[in-house]
Amino acid sequence: MTPVAALLAGVGVAHLAQRWRHLVAVAVVVAVCVLAGAEWHTVWIAPVCLLVVVVWLDAAAHDSRAGTILLALVAIAFVIASPAFDATDAPLQDWYDDLPVSGLAGVPLDHAALGLGVLLFLTSAANVVVRQALTATGPHVLEEERSLRGGRLLGPMERWLVFAFAVSGHLGALGALVAAKGILRFPEISQDSKDGMRAEYVLVGSFVSWTLALLFVPLF
Repeated sequence: MTPVAALLAGVGVAHLAQRWRHLVAVAVVVAVCVLAGAEWHTVWIAPVCLLVVVVWLDAAAHDSRAGTILLALVAIAFVIASPAFDATDAPLQDWYDDLPVSGLAGVPLDHAALGLGVLLFLTSAANVVVRQALTATGPHVLEEERSLRGGRLLGPMERWLVFAFAVSGHLGALGALVAAKGILRFPEISQDSKDGMRAEYVLVGSFVSWTLALLFVPLF
């Protein structure tokens, strides 16, 4: 799973970085590949990941879905080919094995790297995908973002929690989170206009956000 980890980490960090984002992405992709033990695979994995990062950043700046489509295709290709990327003798393996974190016991280093990459992607880059879904629903729906600005801040935290609860198997906590979201948003939705745009914004944004968080769970 090292290639997928490098890809998601590169996109996530590059989207978070304001200056020198391409150089930051290069450093992150190469570091994940090398430290997670990709060895010779780094020779071609890193350039592919960096190409996706560049396309993603340019597409996001121009509100194009090309970056998201390319990211999805490359990620799927990496997942399918993952059996060929058995990482061994990773430089961080001894340090990772000695970490005093009981929850990481039995978790391979490449899976831990993948978890970090997923969290980085869900932080800010995932907001781009959510906005694209809202735009596809209709520009009038996206206009509700002006009055419901909490989504950009709460969205990443919500995705982190959904992902963490799902991976750890705490489905009850996941259900409680979804229910709490509905309760907290109910006062705003109840004041919606007749066209129902506010409710549509909340529903579409929430379901796309949750789907992005749950999409990576089967990889673990």
